[in-house]
Amino acid sequence: MIFRLLLSKWWLLVLPVVAFSNTINNRNGAFCGWDPAWEDNYYPIVDQFSLVSPDFHAFLNCPNSPFCDTSVGKQPSQNIAEWTDYFKGVFTEEELIDIIYKRPVGWFLDQEGFDSYNDEIGNKINKSENLFFKKYLALAKISQHTSSDISSSSGWYQGERDYYGGDAGQIDKRELLSKALELVANAPDDFMRNRAGFQAVKMAHYLQESEMAMRYFNTILKKSTTGNYIYYRAMEEMAGAAFNNNDQVLAAVSYLEVYDQLPDRRYTAAVSLRFLNWDLLENSYEFKRLNKNNDVKGFFKAFHGRGNVLREMENISRDNVNSPYLDVLAVRWLDQMQSEVFEHTSNYYDDGDDSVDSGAVALGFFTEDLLKNKNLKNRDLWTLIKATTQLYNQENNKALATLENHKAAVGFKKHFKRLKTAITFMAIKSLDRQAINRSYETIARDIDLHTHKPTVAAFFNHISALYNEADNPIVSVLTSINYDSYSNDKEYNWAGVGKTHGYSWEYDSKYHYLREDYINNFDLFISSSQPTAFEKTILKRMKAVPKDYVHDLRGTYFMRKDLLENALLEFKQIKTPEVFWENGLRTELFSASIKEYMNIPFTSMSNGFHENYSAVLGENVVIEREDIERENYKDNKIKLVQNLIKLNQLAQTETNKTADYYYMIGNAWYNMSHQGWFMNNTYYIGNNNRNELAGSDYGDDDDDDGEKDDSFIIYQANDYLLKGLRVEDGSRETKAAILFMLAKTNSCEDGRYDYNTNTYTFNICGEHKDYFNQLNNEYSDTEYYREVLEECSWFKNYVN
Repeated sequence: MIFRLLLSKWWLLVLPVVAFSNTINNRNGAFCGWDPAWEDNYYPIVDQFSLVSPDFHAFLNCPNSPFCDTSVGKQPSQNIAEWTDYFKGVFTEEELIDIIYKRPVGWFLDQEGFDSYNDEIGNKINKSENLFFKKYLALAKISQHTSSDISSSSGWYQGERDYYGGDAGQIDKRELLSKALELVANAPDDFMRNRAGFQAVKMAHYLQESEMAMRYFNTILKKSTTGNYIYYRAMEEMAGAAFNNNDQVLAAVSYLEVYDQLPDRRYTAAVSLRFLNWDLLENSYEFKRLNKNNDVKGFFKAFHGRGNVLREMENISRDNVNSPYLDVLAVRWLDQMQSEVFEHTSNYYDDGDDSVDSGAVALGFFTEDLLKNKNLKNRDLWTLIKATTQLYNQENNKALATLENHKAAVGFKKHFKRLKTAITFMAIKSLDRQAINRSYETIARDIDLHTHKPTVAAFFNHISALYNEADNPIVSVLTSINYDSYSNDKEYNWAGVGKTHGYSWEYDSKYHYLREDYINNFDLFISSSQPTAFEKTILKRMKAVPKDYVHDLRGTYFMRKDLLENALLEFKQIKTPEVFWENGLRTELFSASIKEYMNIPFTSMSNGFHENYSAVLGENVVIEREDIERENYKDNKIKLVQNLIKLNQLAQTETNKTADYYYMIGNAWYNMSHQGWFMNNTYYIGNNNRNELAGSDYGDDDDDDGEKDDSFIIYQANDYLLKGLRVEDGSRETKAAILFMLAKTNSCEDGRYDYNTNTYTFNICGEHKDYFNQLNNEYSDTEYYREVLEECSWFKNYVN
């Protein structure tokens, strides 16, 4: 009895069920870092895969899959192992894999067109002593594509797949059965007889000859002391025949035995078991008498959703306290608990409920009772489960005591150490420097800890979260570690612990840190006279000199606030300025443009006003490096600030040019605002990333609300432009240019497209409109007015 099952519905039948609430155990602390893009995942402090046999890895806790399928393919093939042992060196394992799984059936049938397979391996197969092997494989390769002629309304079919290509439907199963029986009669030994017998049972099963299939199994197949893979494969086919023959007891007992004996058939055996009448079986004396796999039955019911997990664990323990199936269910539960305790998430979806799942409480009582059982062998495992349950139930001190009072065997010591270490650093709820350092040094001196990626990442990212909560996001990022739970089986390279930190867009873009409290908190961190070993490690991760980093941030913060003398003082203290900026200055930022296109060089749009004051501003940088685009050039901030200071001073002394100087200062602030082409001077990021500002908190307001403020630099530009407009002296050309810039710093417009008339209506409002009016009414005789009228469609539409 093998069954038809649409692949898309597979998970509905076999989905493992162990119920937990969705509550986040927030009291224990979630591990998260500054980067809010981390996926919702967890740190497996206890490695569940090392606690049970590889045969059961597929049934452990993989949150995104009903089965840990990735583990199944890593297990050695029991079938190939038995073939290899049978041939005793005649064929190697690699050769047998090639012969059994890769060679086409046509070659085994001596058909034409397969001469390329007449190689050394082919020559060995064609030897007289191996011809039976060749005949058997010819039959096996044909029969693997067969299925039943009949499918019942219950959804069953007899075959391995629900689709077969080629002419599979034309295969004569009676002819194959006849050939299988012929091979049975001529088999050279019991191994080959069992192989041929398997084909006979399968063909009889698919022909709906259920009694015949069961008889062939009982009369042909024999258990062996050297390997019984094919015996249990035949039993699986026989069980299907028994089901078709309405012998539920024989089918159930057989499928449970196959489930226990053949790890690679547990999927199919489990789904077969799902179709049985369990109400009938549980009330059947015959089933209870014949079934020798009560632990398999309990595991099947728990894992595949038929029963209450804890109840089935209790049932298994009464029959066999050392059953591997009981261990698997317990380890699954352990991992599900630690997936909540050791979260790797930004915790954005935490509902704030600290309640504990009632199932975990009951598991704790069950584990306590189990540890009192004198027959229990694996006390290390169940002590781990007890401690994890206590941790999940928010009994951290009890969990520590449980781990410390148990002397674990060598193979379990690392799990005990990791769990104790994690519980200890989880208890750190504030920036206790010494407590943090003690946990760091505990990890640093123990190879079982500092090579275990989940433990290392959980520690650093937990501390990272504490620094973030303390308004020190720079240290938070430097402390964090990139973590992907799908690669947690790889060792952490502790030699590189001081070299890299977790990726963060905020850290790369840097403008997020232009807040006085962020800068001061980081400065305080790096200024400690006696840094701990942990703090030294964190600072090693910086690519820049930490104090230089502070001076650059603080200088930029002051510069943005137009506190230029303070900014200059900070910038001049930087010992490695080449890390932060280039040597030159793009002096065109003191000019203006009528059109604004962020995807073309500003020099092609600029009015070139700065060229008239090259003696004041200095030489405009010529960028010779092809790898640097002009818009991303990092201006020398010392020269930039010095020019701003100089222009302010000249505006006071050279009154005949005051309007020009204020105009250039206003242009500079506008161009360095979030709307300007030179925003990388004040925001660190370039034009290609300007949209990032729309969705992030930035600006330098010192209020507690954290509201973003992108207007203050524009306001500074506006203030200087107004100063230029209000001076009595100054050319009319400069005043006209100032009025146009004031319209830009007070931009107010609204557009609407009329689909009925296919016309676009554009409205100018507020001070934007007032400055356009003044430009139109008072300066229409200037050359700059005519340039604006020609180049600016908004102004042209407004005037007309």
